[in-house]
Amino acid sequence: MQKVKMPVEIDPVKSAQKRSDYDGFYPLGNLKRLSDAIVSDQGEVSVLLRCAYDEQGLPVMLISAEADVEVTCQRCAEAMPIKLALSATFTPKTARLEEDLVPSEYGLVEVNEYGQIDLRALIEDELLLAIPLVPKHNVEECAIKQQDMSWGQLDPAASEKPANPFDVLKSLKNSK
Repeated sequence: MQKVKMPVEIDPVKSAQKRSDYDGFYPLGNLKRLSDAIVSDQGEVSVLLRCAYDEQGLPVMLISAEADVEVTCQRCAEAMPIKLALSATFTPKTARLEEDLVPSEYGLVEVNEYGQIDLRALIEDELLLAIPLVPKHNVEECAIKQQDMSWGQLDPAASEKPANPFDVLKSLKNSK
């Protein structure tokens, strides 16, 4: 199967009826919010999408996506490569859907007035969530070495607190 550009929007119910499979990509430059969170927007997000019905008769989209990107290390401020990966199952949220019957591992996704979902935005959201909150190199790989990190020493006398916090105010009042 040839890799092609993925559609921006998709009708999950019609795609499940047709048992559609997609193997394609999104250029990173087309994912604006993701591009803002990474160092370079060169490259692509590989996507594998399988649409079907599950055992309960719910239309589901099984999405696998991955991208090799670079983010800024929060310790040394240099670029570091990471692999973003997504593997999830989604079902469209419709008026007839009883949310209590949806398995907990399924993600619910809103459909627009035409019964379609913004597939590109959904994948972009999930990949943004896959970026570490504070990306850092391993200590061995980071430009800032362990010995360069100083945490300082506390003076033991400074850490002693007075028994009564108002004693500090008394000493200030008496110093005038």
